Amino acid sequence: MQFELKDLRLFLSITQTGSLTGASQELHLSLPATSVRVKALEEQAGMPLLIREARGVRLTPPGEAFLFHARAMLQQAQQLEADLQEYGA
Repeated sequence: MQFELKDLRLFLSITQTGSLTGASQELHLSLPATSVRVKALEEQAGMPLLIREARGVRLTPPGEAFLFHARAMLQQAQQLEADLQEYGA
């Protein structure tokens, strides 16, 4: 599996806002684009990560695991960027 950092950021935003709409607005994406990206993430994972409800979304058990690792990967990416910036100074 290969995930793009922007998709991990999107997933994190969805969990923080509790909705696809909220994440779309936060990241300046259209709702259809957000939906397509989430569907692609779920297809790549091979299972549903979110349960869509009338008033937002909630995580499935695999979604909880995905969120844990997505956060870790985003933190590592931020650390890498910070470490490399030291060389540019």
